[in-house]
Amino acid sequence: MTDRLNWKSNLIKNWASEYKIHIISWTCFIFWETVLVGLFFGVFGKFGNYAVHYVINIAFFYIHANLLRISTQPYRNAYWKVPLFITLEIAIYMSFVYQFDNFLAHYTNLLTGVQLPFLKRIINLAWRSSFFMLFSTGYFFLKRYLSEKAEKERIEKQRFQMLLDKERMDKELVISKNAFLKAQINPHLLFNTFEFIHQKIRQHSPEDAEVMVYLSDMMRFAATTEHHEGYIKLNEEITQCQNLIKLYQLTQGRVYIELAFSPDVLGIKLIPLVLLTILENIFKHGNVFDRDNKATIDVFMDGELLRIESRNLPAVVRNQVGFGSGLDNIRTRLEYSYGKYAEMKASLDEEGFYTLSIAIDEKGLAAAFPDQLHEMAHLIK
Repeated sequence: MTDRLNWKSNLIKNWASEYKIHIISWTCFIFWETVLVGLFFGVFGKFGNYAVHYVINIAFFYIHANLLRISTQPYRNAYWKVPLFITLEIAIYMSFVYQFDNFLAHYTNLLTGVQLPFLKRIINLAWRSSFFMLFSTGYFFLKRYLSEKAEKERIEKQRFQMLLDKERMDKELVISKNAFLKAQINPHLLFNTFEFIHQKIRQHSPEDAEVMVYLSDMMRFAATTEHHEGYIKLNEEITQCQNLIKLYQLTQGRVYIELAFSPDVLGIKLIPLVLLTILENIFKHGNVFDRDNKATIDVFMDGELLRIESRNLPAVVRNQVGFGSGLDNIRTRLEYSYGKYAEMKASLDEEGFYTLSIAIDEKGLAAAFPDQLHEMAHLIK
């Protein structure tokens, strides 16, 4: 019971706070019309008479304001809607109040004094309806002005924030470009060093030389993704995944992992290093030495979805170095690049396999890369 009373009390307080200006304005207006005017002319009505008529007039005030809002949307129809609504409002108001006053005069004692003649009553009702309609119209335009002003201020703040963000991004881009230009010497030096080592050891140990080829190719791929405007074709990354598998087979012995893909995904452009990160995560945290439980990565189209799915047994000894950070990075990049069109799920299934599933709607692929949809349609055909 106490909670219910508190809830009602809070509701009333919130309502009073929201409509505080309205309450104060109507209180002042009613005080002026009833008390001050009554004192000036020496005539007062009954409280019940005041109560019922002010309820009618206040309701008429807000109804007219809302009808103005409706009749001026769209603005091109306002020239005939507004006069029509005003005429109907005045006619309905006058008819209703006239009949209501007759009812009060016959069945209650709320009305005081002698009833005015018909014509004077009609003139009085016309004046009263026009009076409240005039103030209601002013209220409507004031409310619309304040609303438009608030909207303009919001747009200006948003535009200012966008300018600040653009300036910050431009500065970060300049810094990144400078850092990238400074770093160009290192990759070239590294690749030249790989080539020199490859030539030196090829005659003595062809197997070790092959490792250098795979490693050099993968590092060159990672270093040049900057030139793909943030997107690469899947066949390029699939090739590097195959290189990584071969590299592990040469250095770690026999590993049991299968990379399968359908031909229609090879031309699709995707943010780089997604497949490589998944594969690296499997090598780092998965068991790839169990012949009977191979690790798998599948890339295929499922209707309008590009799907990337992996499945592997977790390693017996869990590698704590960088655990989960690569997948978190993928999730963040997918959300940034494709938003609601990308979904990533990871879990342990009933058989104890770690499963990862990524689904990207072709609308997201097309939004990120405008020509993508045409390429995908051509591939599907």
